[in-house]
Amino acid sequence: MHPFRVRLAVLVLLLGCAPKQNPPPTTPPKPNIDPGRHPPIAVKPPSNKPAEPEPEDTLRPMVPAEVAYAHGWMPLASTGVDQFLKAHPSYDGRDVLIAILDTGIDPGIPGFEKTSTDNPKILDLRDFSGEGAVPLQRVTPMGDSVEIAGRKLGGFGRVTALNTGGPYYGGIIREIPLGQPPASDLNGNGEATDTLVVVVTRAPDGWVLFADTDGDRSLAGERPVHDYLLARETFGWAGRGRRPPINLAANFSAAAGEPQLDLVFDSFSHGSHVAGIAAGHDIYGVPGFDGVAPGAQLLGLKIANSAQGSITTSGSMMRAIDYAIRFAAARRLPLVLNLSFGVGNEIEGTARIDALVDSVLAANPGLVFTISAGNDGPGLSTMGLPGSAKRAISVGATFPASFLAPGAGAREDQMAYFSSRGGEVAKPDLVSPGVAYSTVPRWSTGQEIEQGTSMASPHVAGLAALLVSALAQEKHPIDARAIKQALMVTARPLPGATFLDDGTGLPEVETAYRWLLGARPVADILVRTLGQEGWTTAAFHEVGAAASRPVQRFELIRDPSAPPATYRLRSDMPWISAPPKVTLTGAKTTVEVRYDLSAVKSPGASIGTVSGWGADSVSGPAFRLVSTLIAPAPVSTGARELRSAVRIEAGGQLRTFFKADSARPVEVQVSPVSMGQKGLAFLHEPGGRPYREESARPVGPPQGEALYQIDGRDVVAGTYETVAVAPTSQALMVNVKVTQSALLLRLTRDKAGAVAQLSNTSAAPVKAEVAVLLGGAERVETVVARGPAVRRVPFVAPAWAKSVVIDLSMDREQWSRFTDFGVTLFDSIGQQIEKQPLNYAFGRLQAKFPLDHSSMPVELALFPGFADTTADESWTVRASIRLYADTAIALQPADTTKPDLTIAPGKSEIARFNLLQSPWPLGDGFFPLGVLAARAEEHTWTRESGLPLPNPPMMR
Repeated sequence: MHPFRVRLAVLVLLLGCAPKQNPPPTTPPKPNIDPGRHPPIAVKPPSNKPAEPEPEDTLRPMVPAEVAYAHGWMPLASTGVDQFLKAHPSYDGRDVLIAILDTGIDPGIPGFEKTSTDNPKILDLRDFSGEGAVPLQRVTPMGDSVEIAGRKLGGFGRVTALNTGGPYYGGIIREIPLGQPPASDLNGNGEATDTLVVVVTRAPDGWVLFADTDGDRSLAGERPVHDYLLARETFGWAGRGRRPPINLAANFSAAAGEPQLDLVFDSFSHGSHVAGIAAGHDIYGVPGFDGVAPGAQLLGLKIANSAQGSITTSGSMMRAIDYAIRFAAARRLPLVLNLSFGVGNEIEGTARIDALVDSVLAANPGLVFTISAGNDGPGLSTMGLPGSAKRAISVGATFPASFLAPGAGAREDQMAYFSSRGGEVAKPDLVSPGVAYSTVPRWSTGQEIEQGTSMASPHVAGLAALLVSALAQEKHPIDARAIKQALMVTARPLPGATFLDDGTGLPEVETAYRWLLGARPVADILVRTLGQEGWTTAAFHEVGAAASRPVQRFELIRDPSAPPATYRLRSDMPWISAPPKVTLTGAKTTVEVRYDLSAVKSPGASIGTVSGWGADSVSGPAFRLVSTLIAPAPVSTGARELRSAVRIEAGGQLRTFFKADSARPVEVQVSPVSMGQKGLAFLHEPGGRPYREESARPVGPPQGEALYQIDGRDVVAGTYETVAVAPTSQALMVNVKVTQSALLLRLTRDKAGAVAQLSNTSAAPVKAEVAVLLGGAERVETVVARGPAVRRVPFVAPAWAKSVVIDLSMDREQWSRFTDFGVTLFDSIGQQIEKQPLNYAFGRLQAKFPLDHSSMPVELALFPGFADTTADESWTVRASIRLYADTAIALQPADTTKPDLTIAPGKSEIARFNLLQSPWPLGDGFFPLGVLAARAEEHTWTRESGLPLPNPPMMR
């Protein structure tokens, strides 16, 4: 599952604050095309050489921790934590364990030494990802030295002093598979190509490892490192007089008397940042600079493998959950779990990991589980899994007031544009600050400020720890459902947000605590919508579609032994009506909700909720029936102004829906009415998935407008959503225009050459100038496999290939089995060129090759991560591998007397082009990659297509 944090590249634009920006992801160039000119156009990609690491004495934080503390950049005030701890200083999370399921925690960061009560902060660090697995082999010392994998170490007497008779074991960890430096540069020498050696033996008090941490090729003076659980010992590699860039812990186990070793480290920095938000104490040595629950202790459970794209591996999440539950039970500590990971839903309600999480929570009623909603917003239906698990607390994100620009008006938290929204699921449950200055490993110095729902979820985990700490000290029972209800019903909604944006809003810990003191019963009622795909918990309908209907049936599910209960029904929107009350009897009860479909106007949406209330109104709703009606603009030809000079209030958003046909190129334009205004635009494909190129684009200076030109190959039939977002400090007025081609484009190949077919869908003739260009080569692979083993697709990138785009797709039904699916491109020595895990059943990896490279072998690696710990299911993935040259070559038309085509309404025309031998050697399995370009009415429409040879006739 992907860590749910996002880049800060647009933070300054929307918030007006000034932390260091990360560069936005780059897109490999495709050939520029202008069918009116046809000359080759050169595109020179920039170098992808990694930046040189900074010398040690120049490593500086983004801003000093003292300054961050003074500015409130650990935004505790947003949820009232600061005032709560002043009033209840002992309810600070003490005697509570927070398990962080993530990329690991670096235990050497100041802030993780002690709790507020001077107890050890981190109780254990465990690796469930396999990234740090170190294969061990017996070694035999020769005098005072030993050789391991061709590397000779002296000072072996340090080892024999603990164990004179052996046996002794040696192992290595290589930096290259760990990804790009500086994260993978474990010894901080500026190169990520080292192989580091460890020695393992059994001491009187258990297994230990020795490492040449100072790089002097001797173990003399090195200390033994025990399993972290036994001794809380760590180590790190660095030259003498230098501090290690990353701290590692050891996990030991044994099989048939032989040791097994896993090293635990955070080479992504995500888990360390998340842990600091939840429970850091005196962060970076600044007294009082704390996370939400400074008294809580931490359990760092590594579920993500950076070598495989920083994703979860098969079963790692469930193994970590099981370990945390057993660990806490053995120590009689109440447990809060946090998971700041996830991927997008395809068929909501069918994810295997959601069902597993719900079953764990049903079996452990005292276990609070907070999960990030995802960063695929602001479009609807973008809630990730397992944040969509019904019993978990799903957390969206706000921009906290402490990060808003001075003079931004009201100093209140505002909804974060990136936070995933519900649609077919009635989520998120809450929102909390999604930006924070927190703890990072030394190699990640300068990245202390991160944003994302990854940062919001541990904030709520910390709130839960405060409430659990209070309940435990007051001898009250701990009920996770009551804690979730307390946080939700006492939260304050954000202005202008719907339930699918912010759930019930921003929690307030003091009011949640007071609510819990009332010891109110909490009904256990699950909601299911009937008649929709999957197990959905909210209704989602398209007005005007064949399936649209004015009535929706909801099913309320509860324990069949529960006594009858009557609830009053309240609607928050005039277009939704429901019976005045419903009485629940038995296991399932059905409620009908009616819609006034005429109330929803194209091209927008309406969201409303019917809530069920018991006799005690203070207890809050026992259930919510959430409905969304969208009215997309229909498919049409030509330009349509869907929005004209619409005002969006500061921090607000404007949703616009329109339908599209496959193979018909589309252009979407979001522009400011005044060129001095700034904002952001987002485009979402049918089903909610962010646009496969770059979804987020600036509106206003310097580009002016956000422009999406969707190639015919990429157009998906269905309903698209574009969202315009105003900055937090000022309103924005926008126009939204959608232009759809009148032409369906198709490019194929026959024995004579390339064949361009243009079909006119409009009621008027269309005159088009047509060109076909060669841009590179394509190869299509279908991988059919079983189980979690890595699958590899080798190919050769010829010298002419400057960049590569790899599209991967699988059936939507398959997606529910996975927690992740990693996609990484490696060079011939195993170094990562690029990684881009799938976030949905379709994904796109884009990469540039080194400048002036020769013909180079590369390898596409697929890392399936199943939800189940013992999964052995079959899966199929289709991969389109497209290599691009820096020059597009125009093909000559077969008939030079026809410079253009006139296509009658409802008719098709064909243009043929001479396809000579490719100017580039294509390699095994590759065929030419062409682009059909048609210029009609001042628009150039394109469709990219591979040009394989036609299938030979079948032999009889």
